[in-house]
Amino acid sequence: MAEHSKCKTALLCRLVLGAITMLVVGRSEAKTPQMVTDTAGSSEERNTNVDQMVQPFFQNGCHVGLSIAIVRGKDSRFYSFGSTSREKHIMPGPDNIYEIASVTKTFTGALAAEALQQSRMQLDADFRQYLPQQYPNLAWQGKPITLRNLAGHTSGLPRDLPNTDDLFAHRNPETLPYKLIARDSHYGRDRYLRELHSIKLHNEPGTSENYSNLGFKVIGWGLESAYGAPFEQLMQQMILTPLRMKSTSFALSAHDSKRLVIGYSPAGHRMPYHLRNAGAAYGLYSTPRDMAAYVKWQLDEKDPVIALAHAPIQGDAINGKALVWNLDTVNGSRELSHGGGTFGMSSQVVLFPDSQQGYVLLANDACKGTEDALRNLAISLYQASRVNKRPDAGMSTH
Repeated sequence: MAEHSKCKTALLCRLVLGAITMLVVGRSEAKTPQMVTDTAGSSEERNTNVDQMVQPFFQNGCHVGLSIAIVRGKDSRFYSFGSTSREKHIMPGPDNIYEIASVTKTFTGALAAEALQQSRMQLDADFRQYLPQQYPNLAWQGKPITLRNLAGHTSGLPRDLPNTDDLFAHRNPETLPYKLIARDSHYGRDRYLRELHSIKLHNEPGTSENYSNLGFKVIGWGLESAYGAPFEQLMQQMILTPLRMKSTSFALSAHDSKRLVIGYSPAGHRMPYHLRNAGAAYGLYSTPRDMAAYVKWQLDEKDPVIALAHAPIQGDAINGKALVWNLDTVNGSRELSHGGGTFGMSSQVVLFPDSQQGYVLLANDACKGTEDALRNLAISLYQASRVNKRPDAGMSTH
């Protein structure tokens, strides 16, 4: 009876607190995000450990909303904080859609690993052989670019095509997105491939690391030739459909757009979404629920494709790069991570394969340092799990 009475009292308190929270948020137009853990499909209490770890993130008033998926073995747990909008409080959930930005590159890397596994590509072969046209310019004094170079950002290719160095040299996060869209909006596959002929490498492949979105679009075009199918079709057939990632795509229907969160600039302005031609570099939309399925696959290193995708191609497992993934260690455990940012959103996926744990963190802001903050939060959650065994116990959503 005492326990039953205690539960009733706790439930009443939570209902009252929730009502007060909604009133406060409504009056303040959600300028200060309220942390509410998603409990869809669960009658268990909100997890205070996770709430406490997330609190420092929202001490930065630039942040708006945050969705987290935690995968441990076969178990997936989802948490939501803040709001999908600054205009009114709408708590995000596991089925809200975000731009996952450059986390898309890990999907492209997985397709490349599949091509390696099937001997359709070779890591250190002249990558130009996989392209649909002849590109003698994609070599430095006779040394061609390779998949290893492209995946590790050491190809010598510029950041983007068309070139955007002048825009980034004087970047203003409030106006840069519109300038980039204006410059890039007229580009499709044919124009990219045509203008790729005029590209000059900045340096000898393999000698210097310089981040390149263009490099991943080149990987995408190579995969198209290797398989004889469009890149988006390959992604659908080889990853999204097998993993049942039904809410992950390069373009959204009118129906799915209703689940798309609003992205914000550092000054709190609504930002435009990326263009369809972002493709293999940063073009995917996804949800926390779909990304949890992706993380489960990425944690399965018995799969030869995943083993290839996680093998170091630069440096080693302690401090290097895999086929796209950044490699590090946390408390002696292997860590693989990759983040991303669009005009108004930030993302981070962090894997700990040896303990079968993975973390997806998606935020609808493009504030300075958000990607790093998301990774640090994932590491904190992982470290707490090692101490407390299950800091998120009691919050399961399947």
